[in-house]
Amino acid sequence: MNIRKTFALLAFAAVICAAPASAALFKRADAKTKNAPAPAPAPSLPRVEVAVVKRLTSVQQGITTTSTIAALEEVIVNPKVTGRIQKLHAKEGDHVKAGDIIITLDSRTQTAEYNSMKAQVAVARAELAQSKVSLANAQREYERYSRLRKSGYATQQEFDTRSTTYQAAKAAEAKAAAQVQMAQANLEAQGVTLSEYKLVAPIEGIVLDDYDLTTGVLLNDKSNAMRIGRCDRLKARVDIPERDMRRLKLNMDAQLTFESLPGETYYGTVTKIDPYINTNTRTIGAEITVDNRAAGFVMKPGLFARVLLVETSEENPLAIPTEALRANDTVLVVHDGRVRVQTVIPGPTSGGMVTILGGLTLGEDVIVSGGNKVKEGDEVEFVITGK
Repeated sequence: MNIRKTFALLAFAAVICAAPASAALFKRADAKTKNAPAPAPAPSLPRVEVAVVKRLTSVQQGITTTSTIAALEEVIVNPKVTGRIQKLHAKEGDHVKAGDIIITLDSRTQTAEYNSMKAQVAVARAELAQSKVSLANAQREYERYSRLRKSGYATQQEFDTRSTTYQAAKAAEAKAAAQVQMAQANLEAQGVTLSEYKLVAPIEGIVLDDYDLTTGVLLNDKSNAMRIGRCDRLKARVDIPERDMRRLKLNMDAQLTFESLPGETYYGTVTKIDPYINTNTRTIGAEITVDNRAAGFVMKPGLFARVLLVETSEENPLAIPTEALRANDTVLVVHDGRVRVQTVIPGPTSGGMVTILGGLTLGEDVIVSGGNKVKEGDEVEFVITGK
């Protein structure tokens, strides 16, 4: 056997002999690893929700109340005469102007009477004209016999006869003139009566109710024909508690919102304040006027409104959710991952937000949830809410 083969066999034998010892060594190391204690997990940080300090468009503060919107002016039209409806010129929802005919009643009988009285006026005027001619003739005769009597060419009896005729003609002319006046007065009175058979709108506005009237219905002076309201401007009556009387001012701005018109705010002005306190309710009444024309006539009489009578108004204030403000006018701010207590100056509250007049800057993170679990200096994890 040569030397190279002998060396290889010796090396192989050495490996075979070392294998059991190596395996035992690996087993001991593995057992030591399994028996070693696991490393302790890192402690979890408190989790809080924060909101970012932001700016609002504007915030108003004042007296809140409710009201029901009504037309600025409202009139119920009633006929003064009795008659059947001949024609309806307007219906519920129509816009009418003052003086527009809204209902015509059957007036054929009254028209015939009017025409008869008109003829009587013509007859009376003709009789007056005839009496004027007779008076002129009588006056000429009277004047002529007066001259003749003075000249001795007429007797006293002839003169007296002409004088009597003249006085009678004057009386007849006066009577004819009075008859003309009486006939004319009767005609005018009948004309007024006849005009009552055409019902007109007393104001400009919207027909709020036509009472379901139809042609042929008989109306009298106790019948409601139509209800018309002026809707270009509306009014809202409010009752303010007696304790807030001093806060109520003329020309005070008012904001109105309606459940039926969501997302919109409408504006008005206090135009009237009652000069007395209602002793039954211990409130003082006021009237707010709202420009419905400017709003596109979207508001309707009868709408329920929530009203804010504005005492103060702030433009573009800093604001945070109301739940972030603590009882002692402090907030918890998260800065560089740690909690910091910050004193603030709160302002008016509106829509779940409180304005901040001092103590915070735009963009800071204030805790709105989970703040009862942390204190100043604590490190926290946080998520930003959508508030």
